[in-house]
Amino acid sequence: MGNLGIKIGNIESDNQVSKIIQRELIDLYGSKGYKSIIQTMTKISGKTENEVISNYELFADLAQGVFGRMAESKILDPIKLELSKLETEQISQEKRIEKKSMRLLIADDEPAILELYKSYLETKGYEVTATTDGRKCVDAYKRISNIQQDMNYFDVIILDHKMPIMTGLQAAVEILEINPQQRIIFASGYLERTLLEILTKLNRAIAVIEKPFSLDVLNHMINNVAIFEGLERININQEEKEISQKMSEIMTVLQNQI
Repeated sequence: MGNLGIKIGNIESDNQVSKIIQRELIDLYGSKGYKSIIQTMTKISGKTENEVISNYELFADLAQGVFGRMAESKILDPIKLELSKLETEQISQEKRIEKKSMRLLIADDEPAILELYKSYLETKGYEVTATTDGRKCVDAYKRISNIQQDMNYFDVIILDHKMPIMTGLQAAVEILEINPQQRIIFASGYLERTLLEILTKLNRAIAVIEKPFSLDVLNHMINNVAIFEGLERININQEEKEISQKMSEIMTVLQNQI
């Protein structure tokens, strides 16, 4: 469609183009003027009214033939402005369709809490896989990642810190051995103690959300790229730092972003 990116050739888009051209012509020349212009165009082109006004390229050629140099400023510019708005809308809709849902894997040994997480996060558009302990979480991670042939299949894993059979920390060890870049959030009632344990046993910065927390805060953390990027910078530059300095840096990242 000239230099416009509107996709034509389907009924919905063609109808939208028709409405815009029709509306703009009537605004400019009134109903009688519109009929007169379209009659001239259909006579010249041998096309029907609908064929003329549903195809911008055809309409633009005919307008230039009928109005000459005046066509661009008098008729086509206002129509192109409206069509560009339609194009922006169309692109925005396509992006929303193309944007995949974030995939979450959650482990928590309290069924009521697990169901609360799952139902809330699904209303936010996430795909949620729920497990009741660390062992089941690791098994689900391996199984689903292998089926999908993608070790980055899960965008974020949420692990309760204390669970029977396998703790969140033990599950994280196995998961990070498979995929060191996997984004993980620990849920714990003891923020600093959990961070210290993670640094001591895993030697890396990982996000921790302190219980009790609102589900809105959890949702914010899941989507907060700045938290994960800030923690990754700490991991990259951590060789010569003391644990106390790492703790301070992690707390700063978490507190500034939540």
